[in-house]
Amino acid sequence: MPRPAGPEARRRAAIALAAVALLAWAPMARAVEEFLSQLKSVAEIRFHGRHQLSAKELRRSLRTPSPSIWPWADEVPLRLDFLSADTAGIRAAYVSHGYLDAVVDSVVVSPAPNKARPQVIVTYYIYEGERSTIRSVEISGNPNYPSEQLRKKLFARPGRPFNPGFMTTDTARISQAYQDRGYKPTVEAAAWRDSIDRHQVRVAYQVTEGRLYRFGAVYLSAPSELHVGERIIRRELVIKRGDVYRTSKVDESQQRLVDTGLFSQIHMTALPDSSNAVVEYDLRVRERKPRWIDAGIGSSTTERFSVSGDWGHRNIGRHAIQGSVSGRLSFDNKGRFLLAHLEGSVVEPWLFGLRVRGGVTPYYEHGIDRSDTTHTLGPRHYDLRGFKFVLGRDLALRTHLTLVQDNRYVDQSFEVAVADTVPRHYDQHSVLLGYEEDLRDNPVNPQLGTYLSALAQLSGGPVPNQTTNVVTNKGTYLFTKTQLLKSWYRPVHAPGWSAGWRLGGGIERPFGEVVGFTPGTIDADVNRVPSGDRFRLGGPNTVRGYNENDITPDGGLVMLIGNLELRVPIIGPFGLEAYIDGGNVWARPGDVKFGNLVPHVTSEPRDVGDVRYVLGAGGRLNLPFGPLRVDFTWNLQPDAGPSGRQWLVAQPQFAIGPSF
Repeated sequence: MPRPAGPEARRRAAIALAAVALLAWAPMARAVEEFLSQLKSVAEIRFHGRHQLSAKELRRSLRTPSPSIWPWADEVPLRLDFLSADTAGIRAAYVSHGYLDAVVDSVVVSPAPNKARPQVIVTYYIYEGERSTIRSVEISGNPNYPSEQLRKKLFARPGRPFNPGFMTTDTARISQAYQDRGYKPTVEAAAWRDSIDRHQVRVAYQVTEGRLYRFGAVYLSAPSELHVGERIIRRELVIKRGDVYRTSKVDESQQRLVDTGLFSQIHMTALPDSSNAVVEYDLRVRERKPRWIDAGIGSSTTERFSVSGDWGHRNIGRHAIQGSVSGRLSFDNKGRFLLAHLEGSVVEPWLFGLRVRGGVTPYYEHGIDRSDTTHTLGPRHYDLRGFKFVLGRDLALRTHLTLVQDNRYVDQSFEVAVADTVPRHYDQHSVLLGYEEDLRDNPVNPQLGTYLSALAQLSGGPVPNQTTNVVTNKGTYLFTKTQLLKSWYRPVHAPGWSAGWRLGGGIERPFGEVVGFTPGTIDADVNRVPSGDRFRLGGPNTVRGYNENDITPDGGLVMLIGNLELRVPIIGPFGLEAYIDGGNVWARPGDVKFGNLVPHVTSEPRDVGDVRYVLGAGGRLNLPFGPLRVDFTWNLQPDAGPSGRQWLVAQPQFAIGPSF
């Protein structure tokens, strides 16, 4: 039996092992040192033969990063495995723009040694070739979906540069279109070059429609302690058993459940039954707490500081009836009191068992109106009591119609005694019809889509008698008001860039008995409309560079506005924007002349009827709740008067949220 080794023997073994390790490490260390000394860094990346695509776009397709211009930045090591991937990436970029015959190769040139390791210049030699375009697009096997309607959904269209990625995207679009008509199709795509002109590509999609599917049952899986009744949940579903299966109906049902405000989570899982051509669903919901309380502070040009709060209940009596109480207090930039507003509301989402929201809102407001500058009687003090009835109907997933009947009873006074021509008390009864269509991809930072809002208002009750011009049940101030605003958003050629533009206008027409709203020298027709109902422009969301409601401070009866904006991403959430804004407010329709719409770049003061045109640029920080913006605006023509905006003088503004 061997004896255990003593301490001396163990010490000698450890020394021997260390000696062997040192002998093995010495050549390995020398090898690593020699390897590191032979590594090369990339000094510059060049493109030879590039004409049709930008160098910036090609660099985005490279795995080898571009060397930094800063001396303290890390060097970019040369990796031969990256070069092979980079040539493939550059060629893929060309192919996606229709250059199917593009050939790319790379050459590494070593200039004189520099710094701690030798540097190289990587040059990519490119043969672009001719661009291939789509000659024709054929769709077959689609008896239940017209080809012309399908073609409108495709990226591949005659005359466009051919991109092989179109076929993958288009097959998914065709499949999605069919699913919204109850089919689960199989779509195959093929492309080939024309036999006569090889730079013309023919694209074909073969559709196998499959069976027509219908909706089956919807199974509700909810916790036993759910306070919302099953009937309330199911009435929001637009899925009916036996109807043709449509994915849009599923999306609409989920959105309606979200809009109730009753649930924090909603999951609808499809359970397809291919043997019976039926799609059933498992619906799971998680209830939100029925009560809520909110508070906030804010600031704007007119209300420099405001504080608000509200309390509400989402499910009164477990019937999904919503109730809330809210209030707001605001002050101007000098710390002077502006208004205190208090209101309560009760909303029934299914009025009389119909898919119509109905609500009633009583409110009270005490305030000091300092906006009218045409008289010398001081600010207008007022007490406003009122109530309004609201009816709302969703015409589609993002299209809404609203009808409001608003009744106001106002007591007003001035700091200086006022003539009897201005009533100390007045009533206002208005009917408003509003339409909203929101097809934007993102409401706080849209890149694609449109937004439309329209308003028609009748203040004063029924239409007056044509002979006597008398209105029964009329209010004190009688007028009609219409307004239309339309915004478009589109991506531009550069990735991440987007453009937006907006056009809008409005007109008001007073009628009936002539009653002035405030004493002063403003137009007589304008004075027949309460100050808060008149058109005004100016501010970071209408015409930038001007203060809020600075065009025109006393308001008018005709309004036109136009905006054009380009949004450019820089790095991460930071970006830039460049814009042109234009707009004006006139007292009467007859004051609008064609010459007022023509822009002028001059130091001569503009006429009061001329459209205010400004241009500017600014930075933006895109946040989850909207962009934080700082805009610098230049006026193309100065305004008349010492307080007007000067010619080509930058006016900085800060704002939160999109401009439009």
